[in-house]
Amino acid sequence: MADKIEIKLPFKLLAALCINPDGLTYRQISEKTGFHINTVSRCASYMYNKGLVGIEQKKSNSVRGKKWVNVVKLKKEFIEVKNATDFFTKMIKQLDGELSDIFSG
Repeated sequence: MADKIEIKLPFKLLAALCINPDGLTYRQISEKTGFHINTVSRCASYMYNKGLVGIEQKKSNSVRGKKWVNVVKLKKEFIEVKNATDFFTKMIKQLDGELSDIFSG
């Protein structure tokens, strides 16, 4: 029997995405939150699978390194909310009421 992997969504990560509605790369999220890039990647994948964010590949402006980067962006219905109550209500509904998914520091 497979164990359920528990992921807590970091509030700092959600806040960074809320105040950057055009999206952020994994590296930008890491810089803004202080989380390791692997943690950012794991949380972004989880949120994508739950339908909270979109992840789009864009061509990098970097001369060196990766040619493509992932840009994480909250889905439109979470950006266009009126207040924090609506945001968290929609978030919880999208997570099928799984309150254990919400939130870590």
